Amino acid sequence: MRYALIVASLLIGSTLVPALAQEQPTADDLAAAIALAEGPGTDRSTNAEAWATDLPLAKLKLKKARLLEGGGFYMGGDASSEIAAGMSLLEMARRGEKYSPPKGTLSELAYVARNDGTVQPYYVHLPEAYTPDREWPLIVFLHGYVPSITVADPWVLGDDVCDIAEQNGCILLIPYGRRNTDFQGVGEVDIYEAIEHTRAQFSIDADRICLSGVSMGGMGAWNMALRRPGFFAATTPISGQTDMFRWWRWDPEAMTPFKRFLVAWDNAEEMAQSARGQHFFVQHGEFDSLIPVIESRSMVEKLQGLGMPVKYYEFPGASHYIYWDTPCYENAWSWSKDFTLDRRPSRVTFRCFSLRYNRAHWLTIDRMKTWGTPATVDATVADDGGRLDITCDNVAALTIDLATCPLQAGEPVHDQFRITINGEQHSVTAADGLLPIEIEAAPTQDWPPLKRNGLCGPAEDVFNTPFIVVQGTAGSDAQDLALAEKVGTWVDEWDRFADGQPRVCTDEELTAEQARAMNLVLFGTPETNSVLARIADRLPITIGDHRYEVPGKVLEGPQLGLVLCYPNPEQPDRYVLIYSGEFYGRRLSVNHKHDMLPDFIVFDSTRYTVGDTEANVFGGWFDVDWQPKPELAWDGDVIPARFMPEG
Repeated sequence: MRYALIVASLLIGSTLVPALAQEQPTADDLAAAIALAEGPGTDRSTNAEAWATDLPLAKLKLKKARLLEGGGFYMGGDASSEIAAGMSLLEMARRGEKYSPPKGTLSELAYVARNDGTVQPYYVHLPEAYTPDREWPLIVFLHGYVPSITVADPWVLGDDVCDIAEQNGCILLIPYGRRNTDFQGVGEVDIYEAIEHTRAQFSIDADRICLSGVSMGGMGAWNMALRRPGFFAATTPISGQTDMFRWWRWDPEAMTPFKRFLVAWDNAEEMAQSARGQHFFVQHGEFDSLIPVIESRSMVEKLQGLGMPVKYYEFPGASHYIYWDTPCYENAWSWSKDFTLDRRPSRVTFRCFSLRYNRAHWLTIDRMKTWGTPATVDATVADDGGRLDITCDNVAALTIDLATCPLQAGEPVHDQFRITINGEQHSVTAADGLLPIEIEAAPTQDWPPLKRNGLCGPAEDVFNTPFIVVQGTAGSDAQDLALAEKVGTWVDEWDRFADGQPRVCTDEELTAEQARAMNLVLFGTPETNSVLARIADRLPITIGDHRYEVPGKVLEGPQLGLVLCYPNPEQPDRYVLIYSGEFYGRRLSVNHKHDMLPDFIVFDSTRYTVGDTEANVFGGWFDVDWQPKPELAWDGDVIPARFMPEG
């Protein structure tokens, strides 16, 4: 193979350049070299740290080379230099040399995502003064929306802005965020994985991680900070949305309740009370016509009304693009760098829409009473530290982390703590540094499991942890071909959305280990997908050929389709997500295929409604016990006039 003829490489600046090669390798050669490195013949336990850094970056170089070979204009160099860099990285890994990015410049790094197994980039700027012997503040920057973004032409910051982070003594991290995900779902997962990998490689002060973002990234900064109070020391949203109903001009009262709920849980204004104990500096242009200034003004007013401090600066006469100049960054980062995370606040207020986002500072909501309604908590430690007063709604169980909660035990029993819950006094016993508080007894059932963090739905949550797409091949040739086309379309849409080909197999190819370790995205019916056939009798919906039986209903028609999210009966700690009948999301942007999917929906593929989603025929939530409840599912959908079929 030609890659074996490269005999040396040099590290020049931030670019790996081959020093001598008798024949130039191709992308196929790099792919073969990576396959060899990942194969059983290579012991990656030796030089493990180098392999963990260099191999993902080599895979990213291959990904970029393939893009560049495909033509078009990209600002990422040429394919040959990416291939040569990838080869050099593999040689470095074999020698045990971990790639270390240079200081004073923005450098590209990569990791392999746990959820879909794809390689993803992130970008780090180290100050010239960086040394690992002390911990450094980290600024995490979330980029704006650009339709053409790719790994070969990413949305990154120029040297003048990177220098502002350096001048403030901070390491700068720019995650990729899976292109244009609004930093929700897999985009949000990408941010935390990039932070995790950055912390593993560089000396980062975990109490001084600051979040910043512009436009789409401004909205992402709001949502991420409010969904995970107690992680970021300070947050600086710039020109970001805070209410998608207002921004899209949607009437929430005219929406099917589950759709209204799904929009609300991505709205900063709906989570305003979770800002307590956090620090925000908001900036916006006065005459922003893309994301009107009301988005920031309204949110700031709401926080101030709750008695929470928030800093706000409005650029007089400015448009949306205040982030094309440096003052907004100078303002934000010189302010945020001085904050340290308060890990022991005496009061926590929290509004929680999903158990995926169930922790705030030292408080975790373990169970809700009912699904489809937010849970709220206001927890205050008394001035003397001797009592915790909790007011909550829709909370069945929660846990207090005594390592960071300033609550003190009573005397003479040192593991007993005084708690009031909605005015009632309790004495609660600690266990292993945690204070479990059960407000309502948990349902007792062997199957299905109760909803919990990591297994609470809806469909979008399936893609936040490892998953594999499983195509049915148990039907006729025509049925198998139709499923193959649907899977091909779904995979292509995922690639255009999340920038990477996910794992795919047929029902015959799925291994026991894959079924054990991954969520299964199943296409077909019990008659056409043998994996689905094995579990069909333990699902809450009976699935046929364009025919679906739900409790008390039979829904049938050639225009109908089903999307169903449920625990996997064969692996109850994993999901199954089932696509059956007509293909879902045909009018939806690739960036928003999964946003409006509840736990289950039977939809009409010939009618569309708000957000270009297919019209709901019957759909909604399963309750906290994964059981169907009449009050959590809805017949029909609101169809605005512009979505009505002609004739």
